[in-house]
Amino acid sequence: MATPAELAALLDAGALTVAAPTEHPMLGVAESRWVAPQRLVEAAQWAREGGYFLESMTCVDRLEPHGVFELIYTFNRYDSPARVALRAWVPRGLAVPSLAGVFAIADWNEREAWELYGVEFSGHPDLTWLLLPEGTEFRPLLKSFAGPPPSSDDGAGRPSARLE
Repeated sequence: MATPAELAALLDAGALTVAAPTEHPMLGVAESRWVAPQRLVEAAQWAREGGYFLESMTCVDRLEPHGVFELIYTFNRYDSPARVALRAWVPRGLAVPSLAGVFAIADWNEREAWELYGVEFSGHPDLTWLLLPEGTEFRPLLKSFAGPPPSSDDGAGRPSARLE
């Protein structure tokens, strides 16, 4: 089993990490590394081989002023809790490789990021609606989101989530 520092050193040695786009204080993790989006699957495989599981994945809207989404993947271990965060800046419109083939739980996390932010995941096994009505045309967690369009009855007494 790799310690957080050992996993971070392996990721650095394997040239899987990139320079941080900005400096932020890092809290809640033993190690944090920036990874190029196209190398995320490989980095996740290294984490798995190091004895880590995918604890969570979240997305941050950094479209203004950077034009990117920040994906934060948090890994942990059962035997000796020590969180490691892998972070990637993903330009809007760039499809990120899915981690669902490495960690099955990534399926739900990626569906949520796609649905609520609009982040695309290439190779995802089932990128379908999870929380919102199918076909919703707005992304409610974007900072630019001002509110859903006016609802209209869909004929069955339910509000429609589609834009008119």
